[in-house]
Order: sequence, then structure tokens, then C-alpha cells
Amino acid sequence: MRGPPRHDWVIQLFGFGCFSHLQLSAELTKSLYIPIMSFLIVAKIAARSKDMKNFRKSIRVSVIIPVYNGASYLVETVESVQKSTYKNFEIILVDDGSKDKSKTLCHRLEKKYKNVHFYWFKKNKGLASSLNYAVRKAKGEFIARINQDDIMVPNRLKEQIKFLKDNPDHVIVGGDVTLFDENYRLVDNISFPKTDTDIRNQWLLMSPYADPTVMYRKSAYLKTKGYQKYFWPADDIHMWYQLGQVGKLANLNKILTRVRWHNKAGSIASHKIQMEKTFEVHVWASKNIQKANFYHWIFWISQLAAGKLFPPRFNWFIYRRIRQIQNLFRDVKKTARLNKVTTQPKKYNFSGV
Repeated sequence: MRGPPRHDWVIQLFGFGCFSHLQLSAELTKSLYIPIMSFLIVAKIAARSKDMKNFRKSIRVSVIIPVYNGASYLVETVESVQKSTYKNFEIILVDDGSKDKSKTLCHRLEKKYKNVHFYWFKKNKGLASSLNYAVRKAKGEFIARINQDDIMVPNRLKEQIKFLKDNPDHVIVGGDVTLFDENYRLVDNISFPKTDTDIRNQWLLMSPYADPTVMYRKSAYLKTKGYQKYFWPADDIHMWYQLGQVGKLANLNKILTRVRWHNKAGSIASHKIQMEKTFEVHVWASKNIQKANFYHWIFWISQLAAGKLFPPRFNWFIYRRIRQIQNLFRDVKKTARLNKVTTQPKKYNFSGV
């Protein structure tokens, strides 16, 4: 049994069933086909454009991911963000002149997810330029950072948004991290100071944040000078000092990001220059933010020397042990302070009144 004539099939396909029984000429059918197709395509594009505009108007968080030769783990990172329990976010990918397949992957991810937006530089401009560009493109009230090879914990965005909503005087909030290796084995957990006071007491010694855990207010970022290329790869530490001049700082007492620990990670591959620039950032902070004491200078010089003399993994192992000791001393001091308050001697009245 033969199917319906071609002109009946075309007309029914586009919803004009009422004309299916009309004896239209082949010429008329052909003349209607192109206008109808054009109309439907334009209508679909317009509807999608309207949906995207409405979506972007409602965005609360912009997750920015700078990309450079990150094809190995990028998809896993983006998919971890998509699994977030908080859904009102966009992802901004900025490729900084990658030489691998990163750009192709970014295009695929943009096609797959409507909340992914992709931009790229033809030539490498550096991490600071990628981050500043991403923040400028961001539609969200809050900016969340994660690196191209890390994994976001599902509740992270929800927890951080709640904190910033409940604490309007705070401009940035981070959290703790878990390090894992190429085989997904646990390397270590790293805890950071939690309160604004604790952070300011320690920030001249060590960075108060793990960069791939932070969320900050875009309005606060706009009051800074942005990420400074000169301080790369310690430009994030410089940013924390700047944000500290705008408002209060905090870290949640929760693991927010799983950080991949491998030889191509920036903290290992660029270790020596990172130690040099960290020293320069601290010197800048001593002049512009908070004057350093003798012990700060001793620590900075020791850190700089270690960066030049010892391998990165050894230095980072020592760094994690120092941070643990630092956290232990902080907790002991807090406990002692609390005990002093709760064990105050009672005052008795001997006057008989």
C-alpha cells in the first residue's frame, strides 16, 4: 500500500491537516514548503532566545572555570557542577589559547547544557586575564570558583549562598578541601581558618583560602582592582587581601571541593614561581594591608628558600603539616579562652546585706 501523496505529507507535517484533503498542485505545495519551514525555524530560534534571556535574568550564581590544556578532566569537572543540589547557576568556560582538545570539548559542553557559556582567546593571555574576563561576563550575583580538574561537592553552592544571604557583611566564603590522586585515592584533607578574626590573624603566613572553594559577591569584586597578572600564580592570594578591604571573610567547616593532586596541577608545575610571587604578595600586603612582624619575615624567607631548594610535593607536604599545627594552636587558644570564661570564680557578698 502506497503512502499519501508528497504534498499531503508535507502539509500534515507542519500542522496544516485541515488542508490535507485539498487537491493542491505540486507547484503550490512546493511554494508553501520553503516559507513554512522558514517560519518554523525562526519561531523556534526566537522561542529559544526568549528562554535563554529569561534563564540568564534569573541566574544567582556564576561558576567560572578557566581552561588551559584541560581536556583530560574538564568534562568530569563540569558534570560535577551540574550535579549541584542548587540549580540556579550558569557555568562560564574561558579557554586561554589551549593547544589540546579543550576548545572542542568546551563547544560540546555548551551544546549539551543550556547553562554553559563558552568564550576563548586565540592566544594565551594568562590566568588573571581569563578570570577577569569571566567575571565581567558573569550574570550572577555571586561568583563561584573551581579549577578545570577538580570536583565540586553537590551541596557546595547551596551552603555558600545560604551563608552569604545570612551574613550580608561578609563578601567571600570558602571551605575545606580533600586532595585525591590520579587513581582517586585520598591524599589528604586540608582545613582553613573559619572566622574573619582567625583569617586576619593568619593571612600574613598562609593563604586563608583554597581557590577552587571560594564564592564571593560580584559587587565586592568590582570594588577591587581585579586579579593582577603581575602576581600570578599567587594572584588569588592578592585577591583575598583586596576583598578583605571590602568586607568580612569566612570559611565553612565543610569539605566543598575535591582537588585533584597530579604533576600537571598548577601548584606543582609552577611551584618555584608561585613561591616567589607569594613572597612578593606578602611584602605588598605588609606595605598596604597589615604590617608584618619579624616572625612573618622569617617565615616568608624560609618559604621562599624551600621553594627553590626542595621538590614541590615535599614542600606541600610540609605546608599541610604546618597548617595542621596552626589549626591546632588556634583551637587550643579558643578552648582555653572558653574555659576561662566558664570557670570564673563566683563572687560572694560578705556584708550581710
